[in-house]
Parts: sequence; structure tokens; C-alpha cells
Amino acid sequence: MNTITVVYFFLAILFSFLIVYFQYFFKEKKYSNRNILALLRWIIFLSVFTLLINPKIERKKLLTVKPALIIAVDNSESISFNKQDSTVRALSSNLIKNKDLNKRFQISSFSFGNTLKSNSNFTFQENKTNIYAALAELNTLFKKEVAAIILISDGNQTFGSDYKYFKSDQVVYPIIIGDTIQPADLKIDRLNVNAFSYLNNNFPVEVFIQFKGNEDIRTKFIVKEKNKIVFSKNISFSKDKKSEVISFKLPAEQVGKHLYSAYITPFENENNTKNNGKSFSVEVFDEQSNIGIVYDLLHPDIGMFKRSIESNKQRKVHLIDVNSKEVIPSEIDVFILYQPNSKFKSVFKKITEAKKSYFIVTGTQTDWSFLNKIQNDFHVNMTPTTERFSPVFNPKFTTFFTENIGYSEFPPLDNNFGTVKFSASSQMILSNRVNGMEWNSPMLSVYSNESNRRAVLFGENIWKWRSNYYASNKSFIPFDRFINSIIQYLSIHKKKAPVELYYYAYYPANKEVKIKAKIYDSNFNFDKNATLELKIKGIEERIPFVLTGFEYEAVISNMQSGNYTFVVKDVRNNRKTEGTFSVGEFSVEQEADYTNVLDLTNVAENSGGRVFYP
Repeated sequence: MNTITVVYFFLAILFSFLIVYFQYFFKEKKYSNRNILALLRWIIFLSVFTLLINPKIERKKLLTVKPALIIAVDNSESISFNKQDSTVRALSSNLIKNKDLNKRFQISSFSFGNTLKSNSNFTFQENKTNIYAALAELNTLFKKEVAAIILISDGNQTFGSDYKYFKSDQVVYPIIIGDTIQPADLKIDRLNVNAFSYLNNNFPVEVFIQFKGNEDIRTKFIVKEKNKIVFSKNISFSKDKKSEVISFKLPAEQVGKHLYSAYITPFENENNTKNNGKSFSVEVFDEQSNIGIVYDLLHPDIGMFKRSIESNKQRKVHLIDVNSKEVIPSEIDVFILYQPNSKFKSVFKKITEAKKSYFIVTGTQTDWSFLNKIQNDFHVNMTPTTERFSPVFNPKFTTFFTENIGYSEFPPLDNNFGTVKFSASSQMILSNRVNGMEWNSPMLSVYSNESNRRAVLFGENIWKWRSNYYASNKSFIPFDRFINSIIQYLSIHKKKAPVELYYYAYYPANKEVKIKAKIYDSNFNFDKNATLELKIKGIEERIPFVLTGFEYEAVISNMQSGNYTFVVKDVRNNRKTEGTFSVGEFSVEQEADYTNVLDLTNVAENSGGRVFYP
């Protein structure tokens, strides 16, 4: 209580006593129990006065709170790779157990690699180092405390934001581990290559090589596939030449996944050769296809289709006169049936028996009655009246990727006026506009059944579109790409494998293995209700696939180096698809054999600390 409250309280005692004195003792008054009644009356008055004064009793308790001393230890592979694990263990143990430090500080121990962990059980097996994330999380955990961070690390961060620019709220005192003298070293810093290529193409590879040192050296860059050298080049470095970029092309001669190893031969007395090599994989697809255009009348559209399709060097167009007695080549993958009539009956029969995909192009010379009888995918009801139809692009088309290349500016196509009704599952790429009014009738649609894929164009004179596009844009490429996207859709028959897999043949040791899968129903529609699981030979665990948008994905972490065979199974019907991949022998943690003194010094100075050595 403060002084004024104490004075008021003593006055309350005095006033209570005076009141009781005058009531009971001022003049001699003798009656029984006077003293007891006076005491009770005094207590009542004192209580009332005390309530009016409302005194507050305060108590101060002093506690001694030790500041926090955070010991953060780098638990990554680079520590053990550079034979510093025993030094780090002894150093951290001495700090944690030091009696003087424990008297002055509340000591907390953490380890970090990929993530921050609250423990002092160091294994030095983390295959990633994120120093920035560790410092940021420690700042959050000890935000309201007086704290300092002892950072025991070699300073080599393998992913995450650049920690040298991190401004810590707590003072950071790095203890620098490892060799601070940078030895001469060769390193493949980066290798760029597309993961996919087409058969009989040459795919580009770009390699960035770095040299750290002051001596003159000569070495050789080599690329191998299955122990066969597929590319090599002699290179040299010196004090003035520290890097070289090598660009070259490799042939894609065989369909499938190909694993390559690129490396630099080490120079004399090179300490670290782990970073001299990188592996990469390329999957080669066979996109070659033969397209047959079957016709009964000559038309500029036929020449347009041939030029557009053959702009893709992987495709060859065969012109087939329906009146010719020549045998239709068996190697035809996709047929374009231009304005079919009754003469096409035998052609339709052969296509149906061979389960080939086809593209029907109609026009004013099409025999509509024959077309309705020969196929059951759609039914047309056409009048003798001809009309000019302008195209309208359908932005909701999702069967395959195509873009609006300005169809609204294209000249109209000629066709008979009427209606079209599809019985097959179809999706419209272009619809019709007549005299400025949109007509919800298909101009260009794709559809499919269990055996093949099909497309139909209602309108002739599409050759004018290609000419118009070139006149406006001075290029045929986007328009030809549009035509070839339809041909590519028709060329991809239903695969034998029930599940389509997408993965790399090679993964570095420090990367997650991601395997993606797509599964389709009988109409080639993506199946979102599948239940897929991954089983890797030699590993008991079965890993479920997770649906992410329009694909399924399974992720495996911490895979040991080696070659693996896996099976992806559709649980609903037990259908299986197999694959193989390889994991590299060393991680990025093993690429640096010296300490990053500069960045550790920067992070110390930014927080007001300074660096130390063991």
C-alpha cells in the first residue's frame, strides 16, 4: 500500500474507535455485554471505512531470468564428408556442458540441415542445408527473449534464400568449421538439357564448367552412355580463364529413356573429384507418322493439308486417289478423308478393320447420305442450300492444347446449310457464325471411341485460312502448329500401358524422386477417380499417388544411390505398369570441400556479432 492509503487506514481505525467510545463509554452506561457489543460495533465501522478507502496491497517478486544461448549445429553431410564431424561433436558438447555458461545462460541446442530440429543428436547425414531457414525459425522461436546464436557450420548452403543477407534480431556468432583455404578445383557448375526429344533429332546440351585456382591445367570433358563415349572435348584453364561453356548436340537414335554421364577428367592432385561429374537423362519419343489424304476430287485444300502437316519433319503425307487401284500403304497412321462419297466405302472398311484414326473434311461435294450410313458417330441433316460459315473459337476446349490464332479474322468456309448431332463423346474446337450471328453448331470437332480418335471439319476452302494468316503475320508457323496439333491428337493411339508414367531416368542423390501418372477411361477422358499406388522393388512400403490437378503424383524422399525397378498399380482392377530409375552416388553436399568464410562473416556482422574458430 502507498503512504496516503496507510494514513487513511489509521484514521479509519481512530474514527471507528471514537464513534464506539461515544456510543458506549462517554457517560457511564452499565448494561450487560457492553464490551462485546462495542467491539462488534467497532469492527463494523472499521469495515465500512476500509471499503470506502479501498486499499490495494501490492507485492513485488524479483526473478532472475537468464538470457538464452542458442547453439545451432550444421548436421549436413558436408561436415562428415570433410571429416569435421568429431570436431563439431566435441565443440558442441563442450559448449552445452560448460558450467560457467550454464550459470550465465539458458542453453538450447538445435541441429539443422533440410529443417531445424530441437536436439543434440548429430548424425551428419542431412542431404540438404538451409542456413537461412534455420536462422529465420530461431528468430521466431526466441522473438520475445534476450538471446544470442552460436552457429556451428562450414557455411555451405545447398538451397534456400541467400543467408549472407539475413538480418537477425539475435546476435549471431558463427564458429567456422573446416578448411578455410580454398584448394584448386574443377567443377561442373550447371548442365542444361531438355528432358525429352524426338527420334532421329539432335537434342542440345549446354554445360557450364568452373575452375578455382591459379595454375595452368589441361583436362578433357567427356559424355558417356553405357560406357560408350558419345562426346568429348579438350579444354584448358588458367589464372585468367576460370570458366568455359560447352554447347553440343547428341543424336536421339533410339526410343526410350537414355541415361548419360558427363564428367571432367581430374587434374593432378585434385582433392575433390565428386563435383567433376553430373548425370542426366533424356527420353526419346517416336513422333514419326504417315498421313494418308484420300480424295475423289482435286482441291486446293489437299495441297494446304500436305504443306502444313509436312512442316513437321517427323510426318510424311501420302496422297491417295480413291479411284486408283493402288493398294493403300499399310504404314498409314492417320487418314484424312476429303469430302467422302460412296467411292470411299472400301476405304472406310479398311480403316475400321485396322482401327486407324481418321479426319473427315466435308464440303459442298460431300455425299451426306453416304456419310450418315458409313459411320455412327454423328448424323447430319443438310439442305441443298450452301452457306458461308465463319469460325468461332471455343475457349473451353481442353482435349489438347490449342490457342486462338485469330480465327475470327479468317475467311468463311463453304458448306451446305443444316444441323449436326453427335452420338459419340465429342468436343468442339470451332463453332459457326452465320451473317454475324453465332450458330451453336460445330465447324471443327474431335471425338473418340475405344479403338481410335477422330476429327471432322464441316467446310471447304480452309486453304484460304493459311494464306490469310501468312498475309497478316508473315509466317505459317502458328497455323501449321494448329493443324499438326490435330494430327498429333489423332496419331496418339491408346497406349498398351494402362497407366501413362512421367518420370526421369536419373535423380541426383539429394533430390526427391517424383513419379507422375495419368490414367484415362475408355473415351480417353482423364480418370479422376482412380486409386494408384507405387511399389519399389526392395522396399516394403507402398506409396499412394495423390491427385494434383490433371495428374497423379507420388514422392519418395531420402533414396539411397542405386538402380530401382518400380510398379504402378491401379488398385481397382489390378492393372500394372512398370518402370526403372537411378539415383546418383553423391549429393550436392559433397561438392564443396572448403569453408564459406565470407558469407558466415557477413551474417555475423549484420547482427552485430563476430566469427570464431574451433
